[in-house]
Amino acid sequence: MTCSDSQNLRRRASWDGASGTSRRQLLDDLQHYTPSSTMIPRCSCSTLLAQSGEYQRYRCLYHNSHVDPSLASLFSDHTCDKESFPRITTTILEVHSDEVWNVAWSHDGVRLASASKDKTAIIWRIGLQAEPSSRDCIAEFILRDHPYPVGCLAWSLDDSILSTSADHLIFLWNTKTGVLIKTLDNHAETVSALVWLPDGSGFMTGSLDRKIMLWDMEGELRESWNDIAIRVTDAAVTPDMTRLVAVGMGYKPPPALARANVRDASPPIVSNDNGNAVWPRSPENRMIIYDLKTGQVEQSVHMEGELTSVNISEDSRHALINHVPDEIHLWDLEESRLAHKFTGQQQGHHVIRSCFGGIDSNFVISGSEDCNVYVWHRDTGTLLEVLEGHGSGSVNSVTWNPRNKRMFASCSDDNTIRVWEAPVSTGGLLRVRHLCV
Repeated sequence: MTCSDSQNLRRRASWDGASGTSRRQLLDDLQHYTPSSTMIPRCSCSTLLAQSGEYQRYRCLYHNSHVDPSLASLFSDHTCDKESFPRITTTILEVHSDEVWNVAWSHDGVRLASASKDKTAIIWRIGLQAEPSSRDCIAEFILRDHPYPVGCLAWSLDDSILSTSADHLIFLWNTKTGVLIKTLDNHAETVSALVWLPDGSGFMTGSLDRKIMLWDMEGELRESWNDIAIRVTDAAVTPDMTRLVAVGMGYKPPPALARANVRDASPPIVSNDNGNAVWPRSPENRMIIYDLKTGQVEQSVHMEGELTSVNISEDSRHALINHVPDEIHLWDLEESRLAHKFTGQQQGHHVIRSCFGGIDSNFVISGSEDCNVYVWHRDTGTLLEVLEGHGSGSVNSVTWNPRNKRMFASCSDDNTIRVWEAPVSTGGLLRVRHLCV
């Protein structure tokens, strides 16, 4: 290319001059092809400072507070006070007359739902007052229309509907009035998983009958995945709506049924002495990851022990799986590998449900058959707390408040629900023993 003069060259090259941005853009382009040992990357100092701050928070085992990056300092190590961790019972809810098997917070963090062997579910309203002794805690609605013990429950995205399960039945409740909206009886065996879709468009159910069903908000069946490879014991949808993770037991029909080519037959459910559901032992237990949109299997992972619950991290990256005996597994869904094992709690006979907790979901918390609550640091696997307080029997389920990151709840065979918070300087233990509305 020939140019008559320098001005013509600049015009043809679209060069904006020495004071323009083209030189900076050229350096940025060259950066992609030049090793950092030869050319220091842009903003490398600020990047290293940010990484240092992240590492400090990672090393802080009790980290559970917001940190403003602009106020962070490298002149001292970041530490969170253990005293601000929720490890003291501030409220005991004592309305249920039998074992409490499951608990779940509403998305707004104001209400708590509980499911019990006494054939009821209760919607509790937990006040927002910072001081527990002045907080209003009431059993807002007792949902009594279940013909069997209540095993699973889940809130809709807008908290207007609570879904519960009792044996093979599913119930939809209006949470503002406590009125039963609809009963669904499409499953043939115990419904072991209830999960609302993160976009609020409907919910999914899993059962020991080897079916996973998709429903709309009104309880109309939209889709059914039949004859899947496992008898589902629990299932969860990733927050990014890409996957469904199901855990359960492989099923092989008895020889007589196999010869008759009967595919849907299932062995009977058994129960243990304390009434918790226990499923017949199977030689093969699996975690199956489905593409949520197509229903196709992405991964099927064999596991040695029985699997009783699954919970998904907020970033959709990890699945937390309770694994018999006495282990909780953190499974990396992207890399298809076991990231961590958490041990110390006891689980061999009952259904125990664990969850993530804390401001960055950096804790793993679980109940145990030794009547304690266990808390681990998620990234290091360090056992942080063994919380006593529940009476005899298993602590069956735990749930971390989605709004108040310094509060969680647990339920137990001792018929109670406990709300745990950081130690308070004043006020006593609040007990709720009756319906207050």
